[in-house]
Amino acid sequence: MSIWNFYSSFHSAQTVQRLLTKHYQKLNVHEPEQTSYQNCYTFIYFLKHGENYYKMADTAPIMIKPVLAFYGISQLIKALLLTVDAHYPSSSAVLSHGVSTRKRKKHNYNFLKDEVKVQKNGLYRHAALNLFQLNHTPGEKFSMDSLLKRIPELSDLYQFHLQIPTTIPIETNDTFIIVHKEIANRYCITSKRLAEILQSQLHWMLSNEDVDSLYFSHSAEFHYLWKSSYLFNFYNKQYYLPAAKEDIKLMPEVLIHYLVLYNLSMISRYETEWLYDLMYNHHSDDYVFIHQFMEITLKKIPWLTLMYLNHIFNG
Repeated sequence: MSIWNFYSSFHSAQTVQRLLTKHYQKLNVHEPEQTSYQNCYTFIYFLKHGENYYKMADTAPIMIKPVLAFYGISQLIKALLLTVDAHYPSSSAVLSHGVSTRKRKKHNYNFLKDEVKVQKNGLYRHAALNLFQLNHTPGEKFSMDSLLKRIPELSDLYQFHLQIPTTIPIETNDTFIIVHKEIANRYCITSKRLAEILQSQLHWMLSNEDVDSLYFSHSAEFHYLWKSSYLFNFYNKQYYLPAAKEDIKLMPEVLIHYLVLYNLSMISRYETEWLYDLMYNHHSDDYVFIHQFMEITLKKIPWLTLMYLNHIFNG
C-alpha cells in the first residue's frame, strides 16, 4: 500500500476543520473555529499538491525528479506550517524559497562540496523556526557533504566510496536511549564530556549510568525523530549518532532534504549539461550519491510528515 493512502483521512474538509479547531484551541489561536474553516481547504490543497508532485517524481526521469520532489516537499511543509502558524502566509516575506546557491558551477564541480546559503526571509527559516524552534542565521552555509552525512541511509555509500564512517549505532527502548561509553573513545573525549555534549546539544536528559553505558530518558519518541535528535535509518529501523563529534547538533532531516533538493532542483534547471553528462556517463561518485538520495527522499519525507500529522492531531 502506498504511503499516500494514509493521507486520505486528511482530505476531508469536515475532518480537517474539526482537527484544526481542536489544535488551534490548544494553541490559543483567536477564533479557532473560524480560522480552521478558513484554513481547512488550503491545508488539504497543500497536501494534495505535494502528493501529486511526489507521485510524478516517482515515475519521472532522474534528471527532473529533484524539481518535482523539491516542489513536493515545499507543499508538505506549507501544510505543516498551518498547524503552528494559523495565519501562514501572513506576508510575502515567507513565500520565497529562503535559500540560495551559486547559479553557475565551477570547472571540476564536485556536488558534495557545493553549498547552499540561508537567506533572511523565506520558507526555510520560517519552517525552521516554527516547526523545529531553530533560528538559523542569515548567510549560514551548508555543504552537501555535511547534510548528506546526516542521512543514515547513505552511510554505506560513504563507507564504500569514500571510506568515511558517518554514523555510530546506539540503542533505544521505550524508556531509555542507551549510549555505550566506548563511543566516547571514538570521539576522543571522556564519557562525562560525552554526556555533557548530548545534553547541551541534543537536549537529552541523563537518567542513569553504569560501568558500560549512559542512559538518557526516552519518553516521547516522536520528538526525537522529528527533530532528528538521533539519526534514524528508515530502512533498517536503527538509531545512530553522527560519527564526528562536531556533528552532534540538532539538524532536522526534513530541513536537510529541503536544502539538498533545493540545490538539486537548481542544478536540474540551470546546469542541465552537467547533470545529463553525469547521469549518462556516470563519471564520478556524485551520480551514486544523488541517485541514492533521490530514492530515499521520495520515501522518507512523506513518512516523516505523516508521522507529524498523526502526532499533533492524535496527541
